[in-house]
Amino acid sequence: MSTSKVDVDGLIDEGREKFNDMAEQGMDYISSANSFLTEFIRDEPLIAIASAFAVGYVAARVLNYVTKR
Repeated sequence: MSTSKVDVDGLIDEGREKFNDMAEQGMDYISSANSFLTEFIRDEPLIAIASAFAVGYVAARVLNYVTKR
């Protein structure tokens, strides 16, 4: 019985390490996307504002349509 517990504990540790690696990779992707968005907003503020308005408008229309059902 103790060997199966050791095996399970080892698998849990491996899974935790893989999860931490994937979380770190995700944070790197988000960081690079955030820096791109920051530069874009700094360079093109009117396009960024118009895009944010358009996304908000579309989201509001979709939510309004869904809640009317």
